[in-house]
Amino acid sequence: MITSLHIKNYALISDLEITFEKGFTIITGETGAGKSILLGALNLIAGQRADTAVLLNKENKCIVEAEFDISNLNLKAFFEENDLDFTKKSIIRREINSNGKTRAFVNDTPVNLGLLKELSQYLIDIHSQHQSLEINEKASQLNNLDIVAKLESAVDEYKLDFDQYKEEQKKLLEKIEYENQLRKDFDYFQFQWQEIDDLNLKKDEIKALKAELAIITHAEEIKLNLSKANNIMAEEEGNTIAQLNESKNAIASIARYDSDLNELQKRLQSSIIELKDIAQEIDIKLEQVNFDPDRLNFLNERISSAERLMRKHQVNDETALYELKLSFETKIAGVDNVADEIEKLKIKIQEIENNLTEKAALLSKQRSGKIPSFEKEVTSILQQLGMPNTQFKIQLNKLNHFTYKGCDEVIFLFSANKGVAPSALQKVASGGELSRIMLAIKSLIAKEKTLPSILFDEIDTGVSGDVAAKMALILKDLANHLQVISITHLPQIASKGNQHWYVYKNNDKDITSSHIKILNQEERVHEIAKMLSSEKMSAAAISNAKELLGFSNKKTVKQ
Repeated sequence: MITSLHIKNYALISDLEITFEKGFTIITGETGAGKSILLGALNLIAGQRADTAVLLNKENKCIVEAEFDISNLNLKAFFEENDLDFTKKSIIRREINSNGKTRAFVNDTPVNLGLLKELSQYLIDIHSQHQSLEINEKASQLNNLDIVAKLESAVDEYKLDFDQYKEEQKKLLEKIEYENQLRKDFDYFQFQWQEIDDLNLKKDEIKALKAELAIITHAEEIKLNLSKANNIMAEEEGNTIAQLNESKNAIASIARYDSDLNELQKRLQSSIIELKDIAQEIDIKLEQVNFDPDRLNFLNERISSAERLMRKHQVNDETALYELKLSFETKIAGVDNVADEIEKLKIKIQEIENNLTEKAALLSKQRSGKIPSFEKEVTSILQQLGMPNTQFKIQLNKLNHFTYKGCDEVIFLFSANKGVAPSALQKVASGGELSRIMLAIKSLIAKEKTLPSILFDEIDTGVSGDVAAKMALILKDLANHLQVISITHLPQIASKGNQHWYVYKNNDKDITSSHIKILNQEERVHEIAKMLSSEKMSAAAISNAKELLGFSNKKTVKQ
């Protein structure tokens, strides 16, 4: 339940604090005094978006703070999941700065509006006149039936499968779209792959080809210089090897005189052997180096083809080109792979669909079973609220597709008159009738689930007299199950509250401000009497007010 509300610098409110008790709290006041401002402030606590237009003093920030007793609401797990400090008395605060920025806090921990909205659903149900219109919506009507039928957990379980169903359908559509795109690109990928595969480049092949091309291109120059080197070393008269042999023999002839010369002789012999080996390799190389125009053309064409492909695909070497070829292979094979994935997804979706069909059928059966008693109970309450000829029916239609709540569509049908067949609620119900229907449904819901505190904003619109009195009794009974706060303009309802706040305006130094105060017994009599007979209270109005409040008429109340 909400235990207090503190509002600062909001609309016509400079600084205001209200404390709330259990049971039935009444808020009254003149039109325009600021009752709707209180509603707006509570909507901020519930996560509604804010506007700097609500700032009374544009230079200061607005603060709205509410304290809730959540000791009996089993919210500890919710707080832990969202990294919030859990306390039995928890405080929600909204701040609106003059620059338009807003902040929200739960027990001084900053939170976003999404989390605030989620939390507020467990704390307070703000029923405005706009929400009376929501009962016209099919989704709201189905939700109300499910609550009364105690199907919320079953619907949540169904929704888990439905969410998975939608997710797998989304994946299927994406896979089908991907497959279609792959098939469109198949020929392109195949051509690109074939072009790279036909070239069949090996690692570092281009480097080797360019080296060979350089040799063939300069074959004459290479042969000329190789021949020159060979002649100097081995072919010409007085060549290097011959001269080294003479040097070696000369050393050998005198080695018997100096043992150190044997080492020089050996070194010369090693050099001669090395030079002979070099000369032999040069000779082989001379045989290998030939100008081959066909080979030259082949090398030029292969290098050109490779470089063209690398430029085309914007890669730098054979490895990158090979990796690109593999990627094309993957995409080509992907058409078949995606087709297999699509078939697997279809099978999975069918399994989920079978589960959904089974669960949706069970929901339909349970809803259908609850409809007669729901119709009867709503009709009974509406008859108490001054609509003796009420016909309230629920039409359950089978849909040919899944929704997040099954395969059912619920339509509330209503008629307030004898001999008139019930029609869709939104087509025939007046504002006052909608308010009474909503109250009837809310009173039933309160008996089936733990509702948070509920605030009714003039749910008595369009009713008066005996009907208002009966509506007051229903609200009073509802307050036995939860905390009820009602903003009202009817004395019959105002008199049934066990706590009564009065909203009023002050005009001081050209500034209008809203204030609120708790009424004592005598002040309540005066307020109820004013509601009965306008500003000028008569003795009869005071007497009637006392009677409504259940006070003794013997007690004197000043007029």
